[in-house]
Amino acid sequence: MTWVTAETKLDFFPHPLPHRILPPLQKQAPCKMMGRIGFGPRPFVLVPLYIYPSPKSWEPLFVAARSYPSQEFGVIVNPDNGPGSFPAPDCNYLRDLLELSSLNNVTILGYIYCSYGDRALAEMETDIQVYRGWIGQSVCLPDPRQPEADSSKSTPGGSVRIDGIFVDEVPFETEYIDYLTSISQVVKESLGGSDKGPSIVIYNPGIFVEPAFYGLADYIVVFENAASEWGSQYVRENLAQLTQDLRRRSVAIAHSQGCIEEQLQFREDVVSAGFAGHFSTAMPGYTRFCTNWEDYIRDVDDGWSKTKRDTMQI
Repeated sequence: MTWVTAETKLDFFPHPLPHRILPPLQKQAPCKMMGRIGFGPRPFVLVPLYIYPSPKSWEPLFVAARSYPSQEFGVIVNPDNGPGSFPAPDCNYLRDLLELSSLNNVTILGYIYCSYGDRALAEMETDIQVYRGWIGQSVCLPDPRQPEADSSKSTPGGSVRIDGIFVDEVPFETEYIDYLTSISQVVKESLGGSDKGPSIVIYNPGIFVEPAFYGLADYIVVFENAASEWGSQYVRENLAQLTQDLRRRSVAIAHSQGCIEEQLQFREDVVSAGFAGHFSTAMPGYTRFCTNWEDYIRDVDDGWSKTKRDTMQI
């Protein structure tokens, strides 16, 4: 299989991606797909939650998850370009992570990055182990980063769960297969699993990659770009070569949408293409919810309900 060249990939917060060219890639032998039981048959919404949890700042997500309990959400938490160096989340993070952990339709993913293959494996393993240390937390620990914080404040019941890892800045070259395999192995061995199933690994190269990559992760973000790029020749031609099996392990993320109609059309296109997950925002980054968030999630639910009705009529 020969993949079409990507002339540009526009990236943004938190790590700008330089201009790069995707060379023609060689056909790979069929790969064993990792797979994971957790997300149901309907496409999930992958939310990059790069928002500090000051009181009520995550409320739009909580409301959406409670309002649409049949809709799965994959939520990426990113306190400090990763978990940060402190072994426990601060009191604000703990409060809202406990709330997320209580929602059965939310899968919580810790953010790490690999600098397109330049970051040391040991550094990423340290990040993964920090996230592992969060699992089971239920009491806010004294935090030197916030000496004025009252660690005795009550928090919601239950304990924190981390269901997997979202790996950003993933290289697209096949020479990094062993490197990426090591990352996935550390995640699977360190996090184990939760009541939602085995831990999940999502890679984000942001562009289409060789089929071999699907044997290393549960899902691949094959598009992360400005919404206007979704209709490009690069996307159309690579999408035409992506098999249905691989589409069911693929995710598309669009930012800088011009209006709600464009957001809804993007969602419809991605779901119709058979992708596993999607996300769309009118914002140029992920540091706050866009004003169209409620309409987008309502359309996600309405669209799935229509799909079920149409299927039943066939």
